[in-house]
Amino acid sequence: MAKKAPSIKAYLALFIFAALAMLGLLSIITLQQIDHLRQEFQTTSLTQADVELSRAINAAYREILDRTKAYARWQEVRQQIQNPNFYAYWHKHRALSSEVLPDYTQDAAIYNAKGKVLGKLDTSLLPARVPEKSDTATLIFDGNKPSLLLYTPVTNKEGSTLGYVATLIRFLPELFRTGGFSQIDAESIHIERPAAAPIPLHELQGLIEFDLRTDPFSDALLKIMTSAFVHFGLLMGLVTLLFYPFVIWLLSQPIQRVSRHIDLLRENPGESVPNSLSKPFQIAELEKIRQSLNAYHMRLNDVNRSLDQKNRELWKMAHHDPLTGAHNRRAFEKYWQELNDIFADSRTPICLALFDINHFKAINDSYGHQAGDQVLKVIAKTIQGVLRKNERLFRLGGDEFATFLINCTPQTALSIAERCEQATAQSNFQKFGVREPVRISIGLTHTDRLENDPLQSLQWKADVAMYSAKRPSSSSIALFTPAMEKSTQGLFSSWTRLAVYEAVTSGKDLRIYYQPIVDLESGQTHYYEALVRIQHGDELIMPSHIFPLVEARRLEPDLDRSIIEAIFRDLESNRIPPGSGVSINLSPPSVVDEGIIDWLEDFQPYVRSHKLVLEVTETALITQLHLATKNLKRLRNIGFEIALDDFGSGYSSFKYLATMPVDIVKFDITLVQLLNDKEQQRILIYLAKMIIDAGHRLVAEGIEDKLTAKRLRRIGFKYGQGYLFGKPAPELNKPAKTG
Repeated sequence: MAKKAPSIKAYLALFIFAALAMLGLLSIITLQQIDHLRQEFQTTSLTQADVELSRAINAAYREILDRTKAYARWQEVRQQIQNPNFYAYWHKHRALSSEVLPDYTQDAAIYNAKGKVLGKLDTSLLPARVPEKSDTATLIFDGNKPSLLLYTPVTNKEGSTLGYVATLIRFLPELFRTGGFSQIDAESIHIERPAAAPIPLHELQGLIEFDLRTDPFSDALLKIMTSAFVHFGLLMGLVTLLFYPFVIWLLSQPIQRVSRHIDLLRENPGESVPNSLSKPFQIAELEKIRQSLNAYHMRLNDVNRSLDQKNRELWKMAHHDPLTGAHNRRAFEKYWQELNDIFADSRTPICLALFDINHFKAINDSYGHQAGDQVLKVIAKTIQGVLRKNERLFRLGGDEFATFLINCTPQTALSIAERCEQATAQSNFQKFGVREPVRISIGLTHTDRLENDPLQSLQWKADVAMYSAKRPSSSSIALFTPAMEKSTQGLFSSWTRLAVYEAVTSGKDLRIYYQPIVDLESGQTHYYEALVRIQHGDELIMPSHIFPLVEARRLEPDLDRSIIEAIFRDLESNRIPPGSGVSINLSPPSVVDEGIIDWLEDFQPYVRSHKLVLEVTETALITQLHLATKNLKRLRNIGFEIALDDFGSGYSSFKYLATMPVDIVKFDITLVQLLNDKEQQRILIYLAKMIIDAGHRLVAEGIEDKLTAKRLRRIGFKYGQGYLFGKPAPELNKPAKTG
């Protein structure tokens, strides 16, 4: 009897059983792959987190090291090493106020070349001496909070060590600022205090505990994939064997594409990845995965583009002046370094041009800072429009701009400067309410060997040229020459400029010295001349250093106003007693200033009790004689007497004498010295007689001996002034009797 063949149902059941068995086996394998993928994600995230933490620690260390080195290059640090007498005061008020160090700096100290701190401070957290192994980055712990201690040498231009600086900066704030953690949850970072502290920096990573950031995308992806395979397994269990290979193909290809795309994302964290899932899937669940991945991919690319844009904006903010759009000082110094790298071995002519707006402070004071800002914008745009292609304009601060002219001869630089000046003069500032003409002064210096002219030297030379350009009756454009250096020697030290500017603008450290002016007949003091000094620490800055700097920055009215306020305080405090008087020097710009009457009207109550004299200097040209005469007449009506100072040493002695309302004429010492020559003595006698006959009283300056005083009295001089009667002093001196 023949064996009965299995029925179709049996074959179908066998097929179903085999299919289900194969499906079960395939499901097990697939689930294992998914679990393996999950473990790979976890392992990869931990590895990336360790790398990320190591990079963050190194980045924080490099940033703090760069800050410490920048601190070592700070000019005030060198000044403290050279003169540590005020180190304690400087440490308290200035050491941590520099923008070089971050706000979370705990302490900083300066050491001399032998490694000894400049001054012992009770509040200092740093050692009194530099340790032998000072090149090791060390972490000091306050509880669980580490601070990084670094030492770095302070060197001069030749590389010699002048001293050292040490900084103690909290490490965690810098780690969080520079870390940019993507794998690590920053809030979970915890540092276990070591048993033995302090420790070297390289041991820090082993003490840090942290949690990984949750990755909802990976979790959701794995969950969706698992769910999809379960659903597809049930579906595939219901299909026939003919559909089985097709379904396998239908699932395998999308999964491989998804896996490859995930691999790309994993291998290129933080970067834009090409979209390899552009074609739609034929299965809804897989299509949902594709759409989710594509949406994530688009968001990731948007974030990357946004980060790129922010980086460009941050770079621009770090290198451009937000008001004028010009490059800033940081860009100026960086560009100079680039020029050195490019032209160090060549003889390429380069010119540094400094631009300064004349009377800009007066514009700000008169029309407001908004108008001043508009003036800065227009001038920056005007100068940039004149400069050649690829030449950059830098705003160094305030109203000072600069540019480097590459491959430029002095003649070409002068031509460009003239065009800048002309373009500025033709600009319309009246639309901002500025009625006076706005002009600029330009200082130029030239070099063809960059290694022989460092940036500080070029800036100094350009500043000297600028000073020359701002001098009265000078051209507004000046090219540096060695002769200028001799004429301005000692006038541009940084501390002198700072002290003078601060004294002029705020009255700080301004000192008024008084020198008696005596009656040559009686020998009694008639009144005192007020003379300015600036007390900067232990140094007394004299007029020979004050006035050139004031004239270079056109600050004469500001200085005069500060002096007037100081003298008025002396009158109020009875430092200048009733029955005497004071003579106040006014510069030509102040004489023609519209506010001069307002500055001096508070003196009116003292007109009857004191002799008040205004001395108008004759050593500088007054270009607006009509306005000067008008203002002096008004002041004379208030009760001031008008004296023409330094008669015979300036521009237009007789013109001023004939035009302006003058009561007193002060003969310059050069005229008084004519007494020593019998022939020239006649000129002095003739001038004195002519001025006395015109109704003026005479004062002789520079009298140092009794014989000179006696001879001047015989000629007709009413008053005298000089060391014979008293030197300028902070307190009123009673002159010696001349007999």
